[in-house]
Amino acid sequence: MKIIGFCNLKGGVGKTTLCQNLAAALSSMGYRVVAIDLDPQSNLSAGWGIEVQEGAPYVYDYLIGEASISDLVVRREGVDIVPSSLDLAVAELQLEREPGRDSLLRSALDNDEVREYDYIFCDSPPQLGLFTRNVLAAADEIMVPLESEFYSLAGVRLLDSTVKLFQKRLNRALFVGGVVLTRHNPKVIMNREVQREVFSYFGDSLYRRYIRQNISVVEASGAGMSVLSYDASCNGARDYRLLAKEFMERQRENGQKTT
Repeated sequence: MKIIGFCNLKGGVGKTTLCQNLAAALSSMGYRVVAIDLDPQSNLSAGWGIEVQEGAPYVYDYLIGEASISDLVVRREGVDIVPSSLDLAVAELQLEREPGRDSLLRSALDNDEVREYDYIFCDSPPQLGLFTRNVLAAADEIMVPLESEFYSLAGVRLLDSTVKLFQKRLNRALFVGGVVLTRHNPKVIMNREVQREVFSYFGDSLYRRYIRQNISVVEASGAGMSVLSYDASCNGARDYRLLAKEFMERQRENGQKTT
């Protein structure tokens, strides 16, 4: 079992899209994946056409120990999704006053039920609030999507500093497992310059594979499915399948390094 956080302190960089489509790609390869939506905007849930009805249990109930994952999961494309709701924004204000608030997710995941999964994907909000802190405290590693434009670099550097702070205080094992370029076009000079700058800062943490700008990726989320189901032959679907293969290569390499 591996806990992977999807984080970037800048919004609109394809974080949730990366989480959804990588989960779907790994599921198609036979891996067992659960994706936990920890963003009050609920984009991961909506991206799979899931809407939590008023009064129904959702991820908040899991965090406070009043529901198990099996009580909440909705299966889409072989992936188990723990959905979120806009109510999570109000719950965040309540939880901020609770002791141990940054370790709620880590405590919730410390049970035998989740060990049936190969990967636990945690989609975080695009700011350093309570739920992003929970992901950083619980994750074994984080995946960082980065749009190929210079304004994205400042947010990634801030996130890297935040990761190092969490390594010291709450989660010594945490590390940046990978940086993935999204909406990337290697023919555009600025995109290539950003790629070089990211590599100079993160080195081999930058994935070789990247996600190209592709309208089918956007349309798929609106249709409530991954791009692999929406249009399996499009560039976006091909990019995510290749990314999933590199992800697994890196997981095997990391496993060898730690054994």
